[in-house]
Formats: sequence, structure tokens, C-alpha cells
Amino acid sequence: MPPLPDLASGARAILEAATIAFARAGFDSVSIADIAAQAGVSKANIFHHFKSKEALHQGVLREACKGHAEFAEALLARTDLGSVDKLRELIRFDFDDAFTNELNTHLVVREVLNTGCCAGRDLVEPVFMRNFNAVVGIIRQGQANGAFAADIDPSTVTLMIGATVMLFFQNRQILDRFPGLQVGADPDTYAELVFRTVLGGVIAAPRTPATTPATQATKPKARTDTRRKPRVPGSTATKTRPKA
Repeated sequence: MPPLPDLASGARAILEAATIAFARAGFDSVSIADIAAQAGVSKANIFHHFKSKEALHQGVLREACKGHAEFAEALLARTDLGSVDKLRELIRFDFDDAFTNELNTHLVVREVLNTGCCAGRDLVEPVFMRNFNAVVGIIRQGQANGAFAADIDPSTVTLMIGATVMLFFQNRQILDRFPGLQVGADPDTYAELVFRTVLGGVIAAPRTPATTPATQATKPKARTDTRRKPRVPGSTATKTRPKA
């Protein structure tokens, strides 16, 4: 877990211990006593910094997602990068961050997939929504400046990117067994492949129908000459029977 310089040392130690506990066992299976023992503090000390287990859990999730949210928001505000480069940098960051902070990634994946969390959607939405909105903002910004197609759905693109990162992280040990993914098992390589697929899609560009060059105009059909041809002297048509 990365340092948390904006928190008091006591709260930092509690969050670090809670992150490990929640990532390994999930919200329902971890007690305040477990976290207190892991952090080397009393339960009263935990409640001094966090009013409830739910508040502690939300604090842990917020810290786990904070780096990604700040990076995406900073990208959105940059004026020196075009939208295409912003999307490439975002996807690269997603894959790099997933492996640099594996404990946080395990925590986030568990919470995204854990529909039985006692606090449910009301607990995680305030945390994940910040990240989601920042990425959606990058896509919409690209649509506004003409870099991305106007008819794509920014929310769906955002969901696809996040799902791909989680799928890669969870299955990275076996990806090289799938046909065509041998080169994709490396996070940096796979990030670039995902970027190209998201940007270019899978539908081939329509072919332009062949046109006839102006210099190769269709020849006009031969006209039938309906004029009476003159009779040729000596021909059968001009011979006359001699008088008797």
C-alpha cells in the first residue's frame, strides 16, 4: 500500500491494517478486533479515527482508488495532450497501477465482485463513482472535440476498460495459454493492444465502390444509318430489260 502522507500516523496504520484484512477476507469476514490486532492498537483507537466499520471500509476503498482518480482527473484537465493520447495514457496507467499496487487491486476487485457486501451499493458508489466519472469525462471530451465518434456511449467504454483490466489482473497467470494472447500476457503490451482495440474497434472500414474514370467513358452504341443508299450503276438494281 502506498504511503498516506495526508493522514495522521495512527489513522494511517489502521488503514494499512484494514486494507490487508479486507483484501484477504472481505468486509463481512473481518472484525474491528481483527484490524485492531493487526494494527497494534485498541478498538477504541479505531473508533477515534473512524466512527464505524463501514466508515473504515469506505476510507480504505477511497485510499485504494485515490491514485487512479487523481490521475484521470489530471488527464482530463491537461491542455497539452489530445484526447487520443489521453486515452492511451489512461489505459497504460490502469495496467501499471494494477500491478504496482496489487493489494489495492485485490481489494477493489473483491468489492466489485462481492455483491453480498453488507453495506452494498451505498458504501462503494461514493468511492468508485469519482473514478468512473473522470474516465467518462475524458471520453466525452474527445467526442466534443471530434477525436472520438459521437455515437459511442462513454459509460460503456469506461466499463469495458475497467473490466478488461480486472480480467487481465485476475487471470494473468493463465492468459498465455489462450491462443493469440501469448504476447499479451505482459501488462504494457496488453495495455497497448487494448488501447488499439478500443480506439479502432473491430469493424472494418467500408470499402469505397469502384468508379469509372472520366477518361474511360462508356462508348456510345453504334447508330443505325436509315438514309437510302444511292444505286450503283451496273448493279442488279439498275439493270433494265432491253426493248423488244
